[in-house]
Amino acid sequence: MEETPIAAAIREFVDAGMLAGAVTLVWQEGKIRQADAIGWRDVERQLPMKRDTIFRIASMTKPITSTVALMLHEEGRFALDDPITQWAPEFAQLRVLLTPTGDLNQTEPAARPITFNDLLTHRSGLTYADFQSGPIAQTYRDALGGDIDSALSPDTWIANLAALPLIDQPGAAFHYGHSTDLLGFLIARIEDAPLGDVLKRRIFDPLGMQDTGFTVPAEKATRCAAPHGFDEAGQLCVLSSGPGNSFLAERPAAMTYVSGGQGL
Repeated sequence: MEETPIAAAIREFVDAGMLAGAVTLVWQEGKIRQADAIGWRDVERQLPMKRDTIFRIASMTKPITSTVALMLHEEGRFALDDPITQWAPEFAQLRVLLTPTGDLNQTEPAARPITFNDLLTHRSGLTYADFQSGPIAQTYRDALGGDIDSALSPDTWIANLAALPLIDQPGAAFHYGHSTDLLGFLIARIEDAPLGDVLKRRIFDPLGMQDTGFTVPAEKATRCAAPHGFDEAGQLCVLSSGPGNSFLAERPAAMTYVSGGQGL
């Protein structure tokens, strides 16, 4: 059977060692017009990609978490301009770095509290360690225990984040970072339920998203695509997995942290 043009284009990248594999789909006028699985879900074990392969969607978690936040807003649970301190009093005494890459002791008080709108628009003054340089970057890593698969409890993670200085005044500028992770934990506090349960009840179950969640059941584990990257020689490889490095293959039952910004 001749490959579709889309599949052929993707296969060029697979054959060149630039991509492990992909699943492509064209939806038009309410129907699936074409769907292809190309390459490998695990290049080292030579496991072929399949249409039902399960992927980590990383930062596509953000629009899902943000959608639930806006549902709560529509229900009157909070106003967009409300300070988050109502649900996260840990953020009551914020400090802001005088310069984003500067000395951690060189700070000034925050001009105003962080609001829900700041979190939704990434104008909270929070950042990601990998998107920042200077002393604050390593401080983030040390305090939060990793970007996605942290071993910290949600309450400890929130307290540790609140103790860090912001890199900018709330509302001043866009900084891609942990805003949506924090938003996810606020959703959990507002709903008095784990974030994963809230997303399942409000989004995944109503939409029939049976394969989406922060964990993969054991019976579906063989369908998962391995996380891929490039080694020092520039060769495509499967990335190592472990707590805190964002590619934890199996989450321990005791792990209660889930990333509302990049954990799905």
